Amino acid sequence: MKNTVIPCLGAATVAAALLSAPALAVELTIACGAVGIERQVCIDGANRWAEQTGHSVDVVATPQSSTERLAMYQLLLRERHNTVDVFQIDVIWPGLLGEYLLDLSPYVPDTDAFFPNLMANNTVDGRLIAMPWYVDTGLLYYRKDLLDRYGHPVPQTWDELETIATDVQLGERSQNGNFWGYVWQGSDYEGLTCNVMEWLVSSDAGTVVSTQGVVTLDNDRAARIIDQAAGWIDTISPPAVLEYQEEDARAQFEAGNALFMRNWPYAWRLANEPESAVSGNVGVTVLPQGDSGMPSGALGGWQLAVTEATRYPALSADLVRFLTSESEQRRRADFGYLPTRSALYNEPELTQGNAVFEPVGRALENVAVRPSSATGRTYKYVSRYVSGEIHEVLRGTKSTSDALASITDRIVERGLGDLQRP
Repeated sequence: MKNTVIPCLGAATVAAALLSAPALAVELTIACGAVGIERQVCIDGANRWAEQTGHSVDVVATPQSSTERLAMYQLLLRERHNTVDVFQIDVIWPGLLGEYLLDLSPYVPDTDAFFPNLMANNTVDGRLIAMPWYVDTGLLYYRKDLLDRYGHPVPQTWDELETIATDVQLGERSQNGNFWGYVWQGSDYEGLTCNVMEWLVSSDAGTVVSTQGVVTLDNDRAARIIDQAAGWIDTISPPAVLEYQEEDARAQFEAGNALFMRNWPYAWRLANEPESAVSGNVGVTVLPQGDSGMPSGALGGWQLAVTEATRYPALSADLVRFLTSESEQRRRADFGYLPTRSALYNEPELTQGNAVFEPVGRALENVAVRPSSATGRTYKYVSRYVSGEIHEVLRGTKSTSDALASITDRIVERGLGDLQRP
């Protein structure tokens, strides 16, 4: 008889391990990864679980496009197919897919080890329908050499960023007419929604729609920070930033044409590649805070969920538990996948080898969660309202007060759940 390893990981894990005898071995299916490292680290983790339990896992490749991946998931989940047991889902999909997913809370004994905001994002109608696997959040990149040259510290507030960017931009323009103080994502798409959420949460201005379903956007603090952001256009940010997405901002920064850049953690490694004009001169930190807020960053990343249609709920949940375990998150960190367990951000062997760990850990303490769980299936409309209306403000074709009132009215008039004005 094959020896079975039964680690001391709680009743659910022990029960699953007891099913590992060859006669009862089953094959689970997980949809995760598309190509390259993302797919391989998923395969490696699934194989490690299989070795411990005696079961097997079939890893199904998913489309690279998030839109195509979501369409695939919706088809399988709505039709109650059990051909896939575990799904890798985007951080903004719990509210959209929650009704088809298993409540994992009975199967995961250490939920308090994860950042609370991440767990709250994955809890829909009191049900924990996904576990956070790895995380992304918005960060501020800066030119260390230029801050030193002009005698400026790393900015702590948006006001400081504005002042420093203005001064350094003025000085650098004599050598580089294409130089700007700050590049970010101003195009009318989900990336602008992320930027807006960071402005709001860092200024203690609410989250557009609260977890109680109240539209919180139309307030003085929100108006103040959005007015400030609109003032960056053609002063410290190029007019073209209104069409920028992540790669556009990165291209300008790596070409040496910007002092500051807002981007995701992936940009750290790329900014320091040999072909980058700023390699070796880049620093990274949390995004600034407003007058009355705290540093923040928009929450991104991927979660693991189990379909309610699975024939093996306990085993599928145990696979999720294993893949989000401390050992697996530590292993995945070697490939640049940032952990969702708060304690790992205090481990020197991890943080010293990756400069983004410390600022990501700080940002996650006050992370800007998009209101996807609160608005469920209708989040896509809320995000379109936010990015579309705020884009008009940035372009100078609509006032901030009109845009905030319009977004609020459109959300309420659409009747999204129990949404109401505060």
